Amino acid sequence: MSRTFRTLTVMDLWRPDRRADRGWRWVAIDVLVAYTSAAIPIGDSDATASVFHGPLVVRVAAVVWFAAIAGRRFAPAAALWGAAGATAAVALAGLPLTNLSAASALALTMVAQTRPRTQAIQLSVLPVLVALTALAAQDGETLVLGAVLHGVAWAVGASNRSRWETARMLRAHEEERAAAMRERALADERARLARELHDAVGHAVTVMVTHAGAARLALGGEHDDVRSSLRRIEDTGRAAMADLDQVLGLLGADGPPPDLADALRPLIDGLPGGLTAELSVDGDVAALAEPVRRTLYRAAQEALTNVVRHASAATVRISLARDEEEIMLRVTDDGTAALPHVPGRGLTGMRDRVERLGGTCHAGPAPGGGWRVDVRVPVGRAA
Repeated sequence: MSRTFRTLTVMDLWRPDRRADRGWRWVAIDVLVAYTSAAIPIGDSDATASVFHGPLVVRVAAVVWFAAIAGRRFAPAAALWGAAGATAAVALAGLPLTNLSAASALALTMVAQTRPRTQAIQLSVLPVLVALTALAAQDGETLVLGAVLHGVAWAVGASNRSRWETARMLRAHEEERAAAMRERALADERARLARELHDAVGHAVTVMVTHAGAARLALGGEHDDVRSSLRRIEDTGRAAMADLDQVLGLLGADGPPPDLADALRPLIDGLPGGLTAELSVDGDVAALAEPVRRTLYRAAQEALTNVVRHASAATVRISLARDEEEIMLRVTDDGTAALPHVPGRGLTGMRDRVERLGGTCHAGPAPGGGWRVDVRVPVGRAA
């Protein structure tokens, strides 16, 4: 197990978390600089770093330096280590170094730019020390120049990295704000539709009840059976209006507040007067990810709506229990009316929401009678 862990750590260290700019203009400039440095002799013929002139060690080093400069945007870490190794090989051979020893500095810029600061330091400290040690073998002036060159290269790469991270944070902030605005717009639209539906249906039901009452009064003492039917129409219409207010109040509610228990209390307070509701909380249900909290809120909302519409219950119990791994929502009632065996859009939507977060949802008859809805969601998931 420990060997596998170390292998994964090394792989993660060498794998960049972002790509360098590989536009053809930048790549062409790198290739041109590499070709110019590797093909044109610098200084005396005995000290040249040309691919075509000088000792064999220098020619091989020039090839490595050329590849490091030309490919630093594609494999920054490999370019850095290869360039530093070539510099060390030339120094160990006792041959003078040329401007191509700057290849490790150019690769260092890409390493600092494409990796987090800690990973970049871990990955570059050894090759940079090797390159500076090789430069120190020449003379003090060469060492100072190499140290300044590598320091500037690191500063440029870190600066580019910082600008990229700042831009990424700004984009993430804008995306979060846009998502919040979309959620708010969706909640406002749901509330508007609920109001429109209430006004339209409420008006029609009110007119129906009014006409039924007027017809019942107009009959006087005759036709008791018709008067009784009209009375039942009035009572049913008034009950339908009360149910409509409750259901649309649930469906048109705004998004839940941060504390899930606080979010559920307005739903409980809005239940019909003949329905007693109990809420129990076990554990911390405030520090939840937004998707988890919203999913549980919508599940409780749908379950309470079904209780109001179908259960004919006197009591409904809502319980929240959280441990280190998951949070569970349970809604039970003591009603006698069972829900249909084929789930409607509400239960199907509830199950889809929960499963998208890696949770489970079960709705069915409770062992002691009534109906029970169980929802379990991992607290660490925020899909």
